[in-house]
Amino acid sequence: MHPVEKPTPAGGAAAALLAALTRKRRLDAATPKETGLWLLDRLLPDAGVNNVPFAVRVAGRLDPDTLQTAFDTVVRRHEVLRTVYLDRQAGLVRELLDPDTPGPRVELRATDTDAPHAELRAFAAAPLRCDGTLMLRATVLRGPRTDVLAVAVHHLVFDALSVPLLLGELATAYDAVRAGGDLPEALRTPAPALVPPPPSEDSLTHWRTALAGFDPARLDLDLGSGGVARPTLAGDIVLHVLGDEARDAVRALQRTARAPEAVVLLTAFYLLLAAHGAGPDLVVGSPVNVRPPEAQTALGYHVNTLPLRLTVDTGRSFRALVAETRQVFFGALAHADVPVDAIAHETRRETVSWRDTLFQHMFNYVPQQASGALTVGGLEVQPLHVETGYSKFDLELFVQSGADRVVLRVLYCTETLARADAEALTNRYEALLRAVAAEPDRPVGEFDVWAADDHTLLDGPRGAGTTRTAADRADEADRDHDAFHVAPDGPALSLADAWTAARRTDTAYPYAVHPLHRAHVAVTGPTGRRLPAGVRGEVCLVRADGTHHVPTGWTGRWRHDGALELFGRADRALRTRGRLLHPERVEAALLRHPDVTDARVVTRAGADGTAESLAFVVAPDRPGLADALAAHAARLLPRAAQPARVLRTDELPTRAQGGVDTDALLSLAARQPGLVTDDTDDGLLGDLRKLWCELLGLEEVAADANFFAHGGHSLLGAQLLQRVEQVTGIRIRLADLFDNPTPTALALQVRTLDDAV
Repeated sequence: MHPVEKPTPAGGAAAALLAALTRKRRLDAATPKETGLWLLDRLLPDAGVNNVPFAVRVAGRLDPDTLQTAFDTVVRRHEVLRTVYLDRQAGLVRELLDPDTPGPRVELRATDTDAPHAELRAFAAAPLRCDGTLMLRATVLRGPRTDVLAVAVHHLVFDALSVPLLLGELATAYDAVRAGGDLPEALRTPAPALVPPPPSEDSLTHWRTALAGFDPARLDLDLGSGGVARPTLAGDIVLHVLGDEARDAVRALQRTARAPEAVVLLTAFYLLLAAHGAGPDLVVGSPVNVRPPEAQTALGYHVNTLPLRLTVDTGRSFRALVAETRQVFFGALAHADVPVDAIAHETRRETVSWRDTLFQHMFNYVPQQASGALTVGGLEVQPLHVETGYSKFDLELFVQSGADRVVLRVLYCTETLARADAEALTNRYEALLRAVAAEPDRPVGEFDVWAADDHTLLDGPRGAGTTRTAADRADEADRDHDAFHVAPDGPALSLADAWTAARRTDTAYPYAVHPLHRAHVAVTGPTGRRLPAGVRGEVCLVRADGTHHVPTGWTGRWRHDGALELFGRADRALRTRGRLLHPERVEAALLRHPDVTDARVVTRAGADGTAESLAFVVAPDRPGLADALAAHAARLLPRAAQPARVLRTDELPTRAQGGVDTDALLSLAARQPGLVTDDTDDGLLGDLRKLWCELLGLEEVAADANFFAHGGHSLLGAQLLQRVEQVTGIRIRLADLFDNPTPTALALQVRTLDDAV
């Protein structure tokens, strides 16, 4: 390895100039709140996931020179808009540029439409980088009859509440320059950046108490795909206007429950999440403006997200839950000065993904207030909705509440939820609002949260029976109903045989099968109620009377096209790093490797006391196979599903009575501890294993220990790679860590890159 050398200063005048320039620069370390955003940028360097975009359509033509002057004026006035960030080896640093710094160069682009939705989305999604340049950009899309002004600002220096403030100042500056007069005094007055005070000890104590013992791993919904190997945070939205009945019912309940509309809607959101498998101990994030009263017009990133915690007790009434939510909500507002980044590390964190924050679901209530019409240069201005195409959370419910209507904007991560799932959740939310408003004193566990479309499946010819016969097994008492096809023209098979056939022929997990008679099959939840399409539960056979459900022991869900997807046996499901995992998913991924003919996943207690999954594969004995398979798994599986280790064997041992002998496999793992010594003279493997231990909080790790399976996640991975760069002088991409998630594999990658230098 090449040692890391400090740069030597240049000689003569160049050195003097460099020293002078360096002395003038003030580089401040970023705050934890800022660092969190930056690490997300490092995870997705080509995505504008932290952009705050907005756009307006102008009924006419904007003058480019006048608009440029307006941007220059506003940027020179606001320190926060002249604040830039630099990605340094030691971390993120912040710098304030000189007061004479001009604004971003406003580009003028021709377009053939006055509604350039595709162009706006592409503009909004392009990243703003921490490279020392301004954290905003602007363009004018010139259509046949109108101009569209589009602006994107990085979240590091901006929030949604800053949008009307910036737009108003731009319009005022544009009008003043166009008129040829002096700028208003307000635009000539410098606006220092608003620096938030440190959180009070009282507020820190409040949040430590409120979040004590919370486990964010219990927030997963019984919906969606379970995540992807390499998240891109691709997102989409569902727009929905509440019907008049639901809107009026909520407002009537607001009065009788003596709670704000936001609290009533938030309580229903908790209940919706709980009905789909989350919780019952839930935290939902809710953003709040933390500008002090005297600085409400300050631009910048002045929003804290409050982690609002509620336990959904299904035996309590909705009215009682509203009262508890109200207490939680107002208690949080009284202690809103604490950024969530300052307290997240104090909770129980068995992280397997960067998304394992305190919450995966957001609730954002925005009351709509009438505002005066905005003009620019005498031209009417119409706000346009712009989306970046990204979602940082699994599900985010924006409520825009006006006097006459309530609009739901449901933003969801497409890598976690399908559009059909998001639409179904939206419809169920409205159905739930109507139900709880009609009977607010009824125990919430008795409510039917399903929408009208769901009942097309649930209320089939056999009815929605809820009685389970746990003592009877499907393979004994109901063979006539245990009939499934793998292919439409294939033979009828039992559910177990259909699974085996699908596993052998289908590479897509979960495996799809087709019941011979759909009325003979149901998917049920923990209480025995039937579940609609998209929601995971236990597959049951429905007896001839239509009310008795015989559990099969398989976990599955109905697809929206009518097929039945199988995830695996419920008795094989395990929990690693707090996450529920079907080992069949890991086995399916490993079987896609051409060298693997069979695979089995088992668990054991890891070095840190938590359960870790071990994957045993039947494959040829060749050097580097374990690392190749770990990289293969990293490309196909989300962090929660990646095995801690992959071990090769000639065959899977079996018990005398049949089935895989897991005890024998664990003995095999004990004989292959993986704690190898470094076989090179550069000490790199040992250094990497030390970094694994430091960042993961472990005393010792194997050379083939998967970083993600031992509690690492993408943001922690970014920190690991910073440390690797400090040690080796080699810059590693996050994608390289995904492909090389073990110390041995990453050491090989570093050496390869070093040899190429």
